[in-house]
Formats: sequence, C-alpha cells, structure tokens
Amino acid sequence: CRETERKALIDFKRGLHDPSDRLSSWVGEDCCAWEGVGCSNISGHVIKLDLRNSRRMDLYEDCSYQEVYYWLDDDPGCKRALRGDITPSLRSLQQLNRLDLSGNYFMHKPIPKFLGAFRRLTYLNLSGAGFMGRVPDQLGNLSTLQHLDLSYNCHWDDEGDGFSCLYLENSGWISLLTSLRHLNMTWVDFTNAANWFQDLNALPHIQEIELSSCDLGTFPRSLSHVNFTSLTTLDLGYNDINSTIPDWLGNIKNLKSLDLSSNSLCGSVPASIGNLSLLQHLVLYSNDLNGTISKGIGQLKSLAYLDLSSYSLSLSEDDLANLSKTIPNWLPSGLEYLDLSNNMIDGEIPQFFPKLKYLFLSNNSFSGNLSPRITNTMPSLQWFDLSMNNMSGEIPFSYCQLRYLEGLQLYENNLSGVVPNCWKDSSNLLLLDLSSNKLVGGVPDSLCNLQTLESLHLSHNNLSGPIPLCLKSCTELATLDLGHNNFIGNIPTWIGESLLSLKTLNLRSNAFNGSIPRQLSMDTLIDLSNNYLSGNIPEELGNLHGLRSLNLSKNYLIGQIPWSIGGMKQLEVLDLSRNNLSGAIPSDLAALNFLDHLNLSYNNLSGRIPNGNQLQTFIDPSIYAGNPNLCGPPLIKNCTVNIAKANKEEQSEDSSKSRMETLWLYTSITLGFIIGFWATCGSLLLQQTWRTSYFRAIDNMFDKLYVMMVVTVAKYKRKL
Repeated sequence: CRETERKALIDFKRGLHDPSDRLSSWVGEDCCAWEGVGCSNISGHVIKLDLRNSRRMDLYEDCSYQEVYYWLDDDPGCKRALRGDITPSLRSLQQLNRLDLSGNYFMHKPIPKFLGAFRRLTYLNLSGAGFMGRVPDQLGNLSTLQHLDLSYNCHWDDEGDGFSCLYLENSGWISLLTSLRHLNMTWVDFTNAANWFQDLNALPHIQEIELSSCDLGTFPRSLSHVNFTSLTTLDLGYNDINSTIPDWLGNIKNLKSLDLSSNSLCGSVPASIGNLSLLQHLVLYSNDLNGTISKGIGQLKSLAYLDLSSYSLSLSEDDLANLSKTIPNWLPSGLEYLDLSNNMIDGEIPQFFPKLKYLFLSNNSFSGNLSPRITNTMPSLQWFDLSMNNMSGEIPFSYCQLRYLEGLQLYENNLSGVVPNCWKDSSNLLLLDLSSNKLVGGVPDSLCNLQTLESLHLSHNNLSGPIPLCLKSCTELATLDLGHNNFIGNIPTWIGESLLSLKTLNLRSNAFNGSIPRQLSMDTLIDLSNNYLSGNIPEELGNLHGLRSLNLSKNYLIGQIPWSIGGMKQLEVLDLSRNNLSGAIPSDLAALNFLDHLNLSYNNLSGRIPNGNQLQTFIDPSIYAGNPNLCGPPLIKNCTVNIAKANKEEQSEDSSKSRMETLWLYTSITLGFIIGFWATCGSLLLQQTWRTSYFRAIDNMFDKLYVMMVVTVAKYKRKL
C-alpha cells in the first residue's frame, strides 16, 4: 500500500458517515487489505475502489425519503448507505481503474469534476447514489472508460420544483468516450442536449445504451451513417419521443433488445424492422401507433419477447372472421412472451404457439368458452392472463394440468359453474385469481395441496360454506381474498396462527359471525367489513405495527375502541363505522401520521373528539356522524356547553335518585309493619287454639308482673 494513497483513503473516510461500520476494516498500514479496496499485485497502487451498497433494493428511491420519514423501512439498504462528500484527496489515486459508489447517499451534492482526472478509469458506477445537479463535462476526459452508469439520481423536492434529477447541459462530451461499451443514464435529464443521438452515434464500440425517462424529445428523421455496429441493447422508453419510428433502426444489425415503450410514437412500425434478424426483445407498448401490425415483426425469427400492450391494435373484418389463423401470420412462431393486453381485439381466442410461456390478453373483448385443449396448444404455459374479457362457460379441468403454470388470472369474465377440484398437481402455482365471475360452490380442497401458493383471489362470486381447514397448509399465502361471497361460520383462528406470511386478508361482505380472532398477524390490509361479527375489538390488533388498512365497519362490535390502535404507526385507513362501539375516541389516534381515511360514524361514541397532529386534517363532520354524544370540532356541538349540561343533568339525576331512596325507605317500613301486624293478628283470628293460648299467656304474664310489683312495693314500705 502506497502511503500517499493510504492517507487519501483515510481522508475520504473522514468525510463520510458510516452508520453500519462498513469501513471498520480501514485501519492499519496495509490499505490493500481494507474492505472494498483493491491494489495492483505488481506496483501496490490502488486500482479499485468498490464501495457499492449491495443491500439497496430500489435504487430509484432516494434515501432522503427515509431520512425524513425515519420510521419507514421499505428499503433497509438505506440504513447501510455511506453518506457525506467525496473529498478531493481521492485525486491521489491516479492508477484507479474501477470506482463503484452506487447505492450510497451523497446528500444531493454534484458529481465532483475531478473524477474526470482518473485517466485510467474503465468502470464508473454512481447509480442511485444521491447525486444532483449538472453532470460535469470533465467526464469526457475518461477516454479509457468502458462502463458508465449515472442512473437513478433523482429525488422529490417538496419545497422546490418537484422531481429533481441529474441533468446535461450538452451531450458533446459523451462522443469523446471512444472506448465506451455500456452507458446507463436512466433518469438523467437530456432536455438541453439536442444532439444526443448524433453524439451517441459517434461511439464506435458502444454495446448497450439505456436512456429511459430522459426527456429525449425526438428522433432524427434520417442518418447518413449508422455507426452502431456493436450495439445489442437500446432502451429509449418513457421519453415522450414525438416522431415516427425511423427506417434506419433496421440497419442496426446486431440489435438484440429494443425498447421504445411509453413514448408518443406515431405512424406504423416500419417494415425495415424485419431486418433485425438477431432481435430477441421488442417492447412497443403505450404509444400512438396506428394499430396495424407490420409484417416486418412476423419476420423476426429470433424474437422471443414481444410487448404490444396498449397499442390500440385493430384488425380488419376479414381478420376478425378468421382470427385463429390471422394472429400466427403476423407473430413470430418462436415467441415465449406475448402481451396483447389493453387493446380492442374481440372474437374467440386464437390458437397460439406451443413455445409460449407467458401470454397476457387482459382487457380486450375476447368471448366464447375456454378451450379444453390448452394443454396441447400451449403445454409450456407458465403465466396466463385472460382477465377483463367476455369469456363464459366453465373452467376446464385441463387448466389444472398445465404442469409449469405459475399464474392464472381469469377475473372479470362471465365464467360459471364450480371451481374445479383438480389443483393437487399444480405444484408451481403462485397466483390464482378467479374473482368477479359467477362461480358457485365452495373452496375446493385440492387447493390445499399448493404449498407454494402466494395469492388466492375468489372474491365477487357466489361461493358459500365455511373456509376449509386444510387451507392452513398453504403456509406461503400472502393474499387471501374471499370478499363478496356467501361464506359462513367463524373466522378461523389458524389464519393468524398458521398463515404467517399473510399480508392481505379480505373477508368483507360475507356471513361470518362470532368474534374477531386475537391471533391475526398480517401487516398490510385487514377487511372484515359487512359481516355479522360481534364482541369487542381485540387489543392484540394494536401489535400489528405494519398494518396499513383496517376495515371492521358494518358489523355488531361492542365495547370501546382499543387504545392499542395508536401503536399501528403505518395505518393509512381505519373504518369502524356502523357498529355498536361506545366510550371515548382514543387520543392516541392523533399519533397515526399516515392516517388518510378515518370513519367512526354511526356508533355510540361519546366525549370530546381528540385533536392534534393527523386528526386535525379530518375536517369532514360525516366522519363522526351518528354519535350523538360526541362533541368538539369538526362537529358543531360545543363540548363546554355539553359538559355543563351533563353536570346539571347529573346533579338533577342525583337529587332525583336521593328522593327515590327516601321514598323506598318509608315504603319498606310501612310494608314491614303491615305484613308483621297481619301475620300475627291474622293467625290469632283464624286459629281458636292459637288465640286461646295467646291470651292465656298474656294473662299469666300480667299476673306475674302484678304479683312482682305488689311484693316489691310491700318490701319498700317495710324498709321505710
């Protein structure tokens, strides 16, 4: 380790905040042994500095979001991000050929200009690292650079102009990077770089260009010479490019992946695109193309992935009349992935190709019955989405026999009959969505064999019966949606005890009864509304700190709102309306900073409505309607008047209560006397033997008293 370079690294470390001690090994004399540092075996010079934060899940989400909202933990990698400045001392590392600082957070500082002094640099990755401002033109000095990644350096500025990103003042310096192979500048603003394409066309060895969401504006209509002889990947999606697709794209002979999605491209796909014999991946969704399919697409014999969704695809009447033969004519037969969703295709589903693995046909107007021959026509199918069409009839058993099937989405059709009980061999199934149809019967037991199942959607049908006990075997289930059916019985406790991966539970609008289980453990959504549930709201629900939506409305719940709900810090929706809840509204609700929807109407709640923090934003009085004993804003009922009136009523009630107690005392004495008198005298009147004995006893007692009195008086006379 060279001493000058060791000191430069130490100075660089001093300028950083390292919350997870990733640089704890940066001690001692041998910097070549430090984490992320690589040296030449010959000269000892530092040639590599790799401090990328590999724990970041989403580089496009700026870490400053978690800096403000520190309780969020959507991307735990931000907690490991190095933060601070890149000190100029790094210029001492003149032999550096690889620098990777991606996934860290450099506090929205500009990219240092001195990075352009690393003349030996071949790899530079600053993606998702929190840089902001103008990309320095000095990067054009890196003539040996082969890989440049400046993507995902944006953040949302609430006090400024909204979304702020790195930007180019001009793109001329890019043309100087003559050794460049890979360029990724996704989310870098090219608004002021009018000659961006000509500058890219000057790169003789470029292989991959990724410029998604860069505000590119337009294509050049013509090029005298296309220099992209080595280009294999071109991603220009989400750029609002307002032009036709140029013919010269067909001259990029080695192109394997082309993404022009979400632009404003018009006209038709040129026939010259059929010249791209090596093209494997073509994405054209969400444009303003005229809806006809170019024959050139059908000539792409290597094409495996085609996305024409939201294409406004239109077919002639002749095409529609013979659709099953038409589609294969303009689609390559080697396709494995095909997305035709969100178009205007109607008629019956055509016979697609046996190599297809992913087929998306949602939101069209397909009709007719589901083909029972699907295992013969598309035996390799892994994902099939036919949702939001006009399909009818029953679900064929053959759909259960697709051995590779991972996802089946048939929701929002007119399918009828029962859910077929044939899923025991669908061992790869992750998602099954049959919601919004006309299915009847119960949940088939064969679904219980799917231990890999993650999402089950059967809502908005006419299904009935209890939730089968065997579903507890689906331990990977994250979403269980059975809402808007006719299910009955208690909500099983095993839902919270066995389905530990469950994040969404929707049982709304059924006929469930009994109490809410205390064992519920999901952390995203619970909807048990519009059932016949009774009893108290369990205190244990307050332990669901990650829960975002809780809807218990339209039931028969009683008791108070648990104060523990204040611990559900992520809660965004809380609906407890139309129950029989009583008592005060917990003041801890004010601490729910993300609460966006609140409904406590039509209960028996009383007292002052809490205020402060998030509750101050709820100014709609309908939130608390139907609770006559509530007072305070946003209701017009004044709590001061209400309390005085309550005290007066309480005093009046106490006085009235005291008078009633006195009245009851005298009434009791009178009744006691009457009962005692008549119990004695009545017996004497009715029984002669009792009466004779009673008066004889009285006479004897009187005689004894008389004799005692006479004797006593005689004694006193003798003494006197």
